[in-house]
Amino acid sequence: MYKSGIVLFFLLFLSSVCVFAQLKISGIVVEKNTGNPVVFATIQAKDQKSTLTNGNGEFELTVSSLPVNLLVTHLSYTGGSFEVKTTDEKIKIVLDPQVLTLKEVTVGNPAVAIMQDATDKALKTYNKSNFGRAFLRQIAYEANEPVYLNEIWLDAEWKPYGLIGWHPTEARHLQGKNGISYSNTSFFSFIFSGYLANSFHKKPLLRKVDSLYSFKLAGTYLLDGEEIAKIICTPRRALKEKRFEGAYYVNTVTNNVLKIEGVIKGMFFKSVGTVSIKNKETVFIAQYRLNKRGDNVLDYAVLNTTNRLKMLGLGIQDTDLYSTLYMVDDDHINRNDLEEVSITINDSNLVKAMTYNEDFWKKNPGIKRTEKEQKAIEILEKNTTLRK
Repeated sequence: MYKSGIVLFFLLFLSSVCVFAQLKISGIVVEKNTGNPVVFATIQAKDQKSTLTNGNGEFELTVSSLPVNLLVTHLSYTGGSFEVKTTDEKIKIVLDPQVLTLKEVTVGNPAVAIMQDATDKALKTYNKSNFGRAFLRQIAYEANEPVYLNEIWLDAEWKPYGLIGWHPTEARHLQGKNGISYSNTSFFSFIFSGYLANSFHKKPLLRKVDSLYSFKLAGTYLLDGEEIAKIICTPRRALKEKRFEGAYYVNTVTNNVLKIEGVIKGMFFKSVGTVSIKNKETVFIAQYRLNKRGDNVLDYAVLNTTNRLKMLGLGIQDTDLYSTLYMVDDDHINRNDLEEVSITINDSNLVKAMTYNEDFWKKNPGIKRTEKEQKAIEILEKNTTLRK
């Protein structure tokens, strides 16, 4: 009887551990002055998984126990630690925006020197591989109606000029009956995710930075006691191929690139058949962080494109493709399974061939979906047969 009591206690203990392991925190992060949502803020519980806020500033995170301190960070805001004691209600986190100050400069252009120092440091790690797990979400709309979805968890190899190796481990693919076919859109999200230039696009961090770009210091601010400079990057007239226009955020103490935000000019998508695609705008945002080894690696990258579909030269409608790539450290991936990222790989067919694991996606949604994204999925699920 005594032994059975011990067994019963042990089983009850295990069940309580399982309950605590599934505690889900949900909340929203907003800006103090305006109440506007803070998009792509990093939310992390100590020594546990992290996540990002979505396009509405919302997040969900599973923790093992309560109370828990959430570390909230965003390059454009003053972050902090926030204690959560219950899952009964949605929490609201308010952040103060960083304020840029512009110092008086009497000699030379400090922006060029800052970008050159960042280039010199980055080029030393040009071919250094960083491995981890990544999550990719892509949703396409035509005439504001959802037509395509890819959500993929993958093992990844990333270098400072882009994600170069991948192996999908879990995926869900949804595509409507109408609309164009998207065969390899993930390639662009992967290849643009670095802060260095590669053969596919010419970003500002080149061996001689001002050979193709001009730079202007927009201002600086302090983050954890170190100076962060915002540099406006403008391509020179001679640069006509895929080029970046926008801002680099650089830590002037460490010379690490922390963030990029702007647009990609000169984008061109190939099409098959009578339909042609003309790119109207491609918005690009990427943020970088230090991993456990102290390397400056990808945190997340956003590549959103707006295109005009044409049939026999006549405009039909706009199509929007929203892509978010999020990467986390993981030393346990199987590097032997990685395939080279290539524009010739038909990733849609690859993902369609994978078995859909419904239970996995309930527990691992990646980044919390916005209401618009959730409705898009529900619409597409009615028109798509998931492979199980």
